[in-house]
Amino acid sequence: MRNISRFRLMVAMILIVPGTLAAQEDFSLSAWYRGFESRTAARSLESLLQENKQALQKAWESQHDSMRIFLLLEGGMLHVTKAYDYERGMNYYLQAVRVADSIRYPLGEAFSYFLIARAFEDTGNPEKSLQFMHRAHQLIDPAMHTEVEALFLLALGRVYLATNQLDEAQQQYERVLELQPDMQDYEAEAEALGSLGTLEMQRQNYERALELQRQALGIWRKVKDRLKEAQGLNTIGALYEQMKNTARAYANYKAALEIFQPLDDRTGMADAWNNIGVWYYRQKKFKDALANLELALGAARSAQSKAGLRKSYDYLSLTWKALGDYRRALDYREQLVALNDFIQKEENDQRLLDMQSRYTLEEKEKELAQTESIRRERERELAEQKRIQVYLYGILALSGVILVLIVYLYIQKQRSNRQLKEINERIESQNIELQNLNATKDKFFSIISHDLKGPLNSLTSFSNLLINHFDALSKEEIQGLARDLDKSLKNLFNLLNNLLAWARSQTGNIDFTREPFDISQVLEENRELLQAQAATKSITILSESPGVLMTNANRNSVTTVVRNLLSNAIKFTPVGGAVKLQAEKAGTEIRVSVSDTGVGMSKKILDKLFRIDAKHTTPGTQNETGTGLGLILCKDFVEKNGGRIWVESEEGKGSVFYFTLAASEKA
Repeated sequence: MRNISRFRLMVAMILIVPGTLAAQEDFSLSAWYRGFESRTAARSLESLLQENKQALQKAWESQHDSMRIFLLLEGGMLHVTKAYDYERGMNYYLQAVRVADSIRYPLGEAFSYFLIARAFEDTGNPEKSLQFMHRAHQLIDPAMHTEVEALFLLALGRVYLATNQLDEAQQQYERVLELQPDMQDYEAEAEALGSLGTLEMQRQNYERALELQRQALGIWRKVKDRLKEAQGLNTIGALYEQMKNTARAYANYKAALEIFQPLDDRTGMADAWNNIGVWYYRQKKFKDALANLELALGAARSAQSKAGLRKSYDYLSLTWKALGDYRRALDYREQLVALNDFIQKEENDQRLLDMQSRYTLEEKEKELAQTESIRRERERELAEQKRIQVYLYGILALSGVILVLIVYLYIQKQRSNRQLKEINERIESQNIELQNLNATKDKFFSIISHDLKGPLNSLTSFSNLLINHFDALSKEEIQGLARDLDKSLKNLFNLLNNLLAWARSQTGNIDFTREPFDISQVLEENRELLQAQAATKSITILSESPGVLMTNANRNSVTTVVRNLLSNAIKFTPVGGAVKLQAEKAGTEIRVSVSDTGVGMSKKILDKLFRIDAKHTTPGTQNETGTGLGLILCKDFVEKNGGRIWVESEEGKGSVFYFTLAASEKA
């Protein structure tokens, strides 16, 4: 718990004094990751998950995004390493990636990718693991984060070693040793030396392997890590056996056992007793071998160590056979066969689980790719915003598009008039209804033309000012104009998007093919998409649904409706308010609601909503602008999906927008 408190304190300090705690941050993050097992070993998974959930809620309420990232990562590790729920764990990791990217925190993003790589490594996908390991490594600055660099290099080396890429693994471990003078991370140095020793054992360079393992052992003794010291002695003993130095092998096994026993490490004790028993067996001292192997068997059973049990059964059978007691030899051989069968079944089951987990991870990787695509697009837009010249060309291009759209709408109007005239000539009884429809559209075109004309005049004024008085403007004035241009362009772009969507809907160019999908997932995706917008006003977005709610509709058009309603709710909700998304089944329908604690609407305004001939728009609580076209588009899309849309509101008490869709029994 002290590690967690220190980590939280560190994050809070980073938020207060950014950029001044690089060394402390580096140390704390490495210690936080390495201390995960010790922090969670004696706790129940349920209590750990509950504590993580509460801490995340507090981090969100206090807007400590850096703390939130690492609490998300801790939650992900709990799900992956304790509950083996890779889908939920990856959801936590993906949220951490998004938060880190949104606040420009490369170290948090790097740790997220690092843990994603570990998940792929655990499920037997080293290629994907290496891919994400490299991505994580590229995001950190080795000069500022030497201990994190060492942690990532050790992980890279481990994956290379597991895939028998020995040269690549060696390069990573040697780079860790090169960092040692700057970081003084003795644990990382010992791990690198021990791993290099294991690598040299695979190459059968036993003298070099022994030298490296001794160096690692010296460091474990220096930092007083008794468990690692004992494990190192066991490894050195095995090396001596390979080198035919049986006396030294025995001495190291005994020394390891003398450390394991006070620590009550049953797995280590089983390994050491097994090693000593096998040593006696090879010396043909069968009674001494039996004594140690029986002790090893008891410790292995206590620790539930399958490897220890397998070795004990194997050599107990061989020893009793050497002593001529074939019945006991057969008994232990049968226990060994049964254990091997059990282990094989477990491995087969684990292989199946790994395949399922790998599929889950690959599906989540697609979500990550989408997040990456969005991030790259945002970076591209930010780069473009820095170039004033690009703004000018963009204005001209956008003006051209808008003019084309106006011409297109005018042609559509003329065509509609001609069609109405032809119909009037054929069906006189429908004359009044068609004239009313034409008048409604005329009014709509007038409203849209007015909405387009105002922003275009502003954009023209901005562009003339930049073109004709560029040299006379200061850098601050240019930046101010650029911000105004950006705001105007975004407003025009939103209007243009809605206008194009409405026009395509009216002309039948949108495919409204229906298919079963989970409306709860659509609500959650839009909540995450607009979370950043809500955060700028400290608005809390709540999402409530009883679980999976399958509907039969066109997913893209329903997503557009939810996004418009949620964006409007944020717009008209004051700072510190709340917006709630809710979906429930009502008979054969799914009813979706978007409620806010905003300014509400009068009866007069309510009567004008959803009407094409009486468009109404009101500034948001922070003077956000709009066109009113979004609600018209929502009504059109809901009705084309066979649903209804309506609103309940009272001035000063907020609004609730409802719409319905057909329920689907198909899951």
